[in-house]
Amino acid sequence: MFALPIGTGRQGVNVALYASISDGNDPDVALDALRMYATAQAWTVTAALYDVGPLDRAKDQRPGLVRVLRLMEDGRIEGVVTPSEAHLAVALPLRGRAAAAFIRYVQPTEVITP
Repeated sequence: MFALPIGTGRQGVNVALYASISDGNDPDVALDALRMYATAQAWTVTAALYDVGPLDRAKDQRPGLVRVLRLMEDGRIEGVVTPSEAHLAVALPLRGRAAAAFIRYVQPTEVITP
């Protein structure tokens, strides 16, 4: 699991950014697009997490995803911003434990700068 350091203000809705990054791709590119979207919504990004590897890896092989699920379950975030459902697909059956949280799928082309 990799985490990028970011500020943790308390304004707005608390969200986590999450992406599963293919080998060789720069995680900053994906997370920056997600961060820009969240900022445009006036959400507070409290965590930016990613895993390196294919999307079809099991949840237990994706510590970044496990951390996002824990943040949801603990109520420390109210939502997750991710590039597509495929990034969370292995975890969606487990999401019932955090039913109050929302998931927003954002493609880089959807990013609107404030």
